[in-house]
Amino acid sequence: MTSILRWSLENSAPLDNAASDRPSAERKDLDPAIIDYILGKPDSVQMKEDLAVAVDPSKSEDERISALDHLEMLIENIDNSNDLETLKIWEPLHSLLTAESSTPEIITQTLWVIGTALQNNPSAQDAYLSYNPVRVILSFIDPSTASSASIRSKAIYSLSGLLKHNRPAVEALGTPEADGWSKLRTALQDPVISIRRKAVFLLSTLLIPELPPTTTASAPQTTLENSMSTLSLTTTTTDENPANPSIHLHDQRPAPTPGSGAIHPNSHAAYQHNPSRSDTSGLTLAALSDHNILDAIISGLTSPLPYGEDGENTEADDDFEEKAIR
Repeated sequence: MTSILRWSLENSAPLDNAASDRPSAERKDLDPAIIDYILGKPDSVQMKEDLAVAVDPSKSEDERISALDHLEMLIENIDNSNDLETLKIWEPLHSLLTAESSTPEIITQTLWVIGTALQNNPSAQDAYLSYNPVRVILSFIDPSTASSASIRSKAIYSLSGLLKHNRPAVEALGTPEADGWSKLRTALQDPVISIRRKAVFLLSTLLIPELPPTTTASAPQTTLENSMSTLSLTTTTTDENPANPSIHLHDQRPAPTPGSGAIHPNSHAAYQHNPSRSDTSGLTLAALSDHNILDAIISGLTSPLPYGEDGENTEADDDFEEKAIR
């Protein structure tokens, strides 16, 4: 047994040399396709791929609609909707509305994507407005054209996303070339009741806009830590009670000055650059009178047009009445 143990010790390599004597394994980089399969492609890559399919007339209608549907899901994320401009997607996406290869279903889905991207996103609103889209969107609202009810509905959806809290877009709506207020008045008499509801709700939103979320450029938020670090303590005694000194806290920080903070890039920075940007009520109030929109709303309440597939519904619509009265 002793001889066997001696032989094993003599013929074994030292532990510290074991790793160095062993040949190093060759490093192989992972295939990017495998990484994409495991982690999924970045949203930006998927968005560009969806657009490429959507604008490709050689693809089937179902393939193009499916790509737009997936794009719409991605841009529900506000960061992705902001990336539409960075990725140069806005222009080709908008061109789908007037492309000869775009079927009514593709136009409907495109309007849906646009409306979702614009919801509560001033940065996306400004980016899209630079392509002068108001007249194109308005062209789908008139029921006398060949547009389907689904197209008209999604057109108002995208128009609402563009106009909400966006005075420059409302100003574009009122230009003679766009004639947008007259088209909205026509939408109040659409044979499809759901479109009338959307139109009157849009007018209500523009007339009484909610205050948008804003951040002020004032002094940084005070915390216990930074407050204590900038306060100095002094003590004084009084003649009445010298044993109990009074403690005075002196804040050594300079008083904040208005407008001293920088405006950092974010989705709602437009409101800080132009606080009046969200004021749409004045323009809307004037349009109600100038374009006889108020008369159309009152007529919709007192003498509602029939609606339904065969115009069988002649009673007033409760939902329309609620939105109109509000």
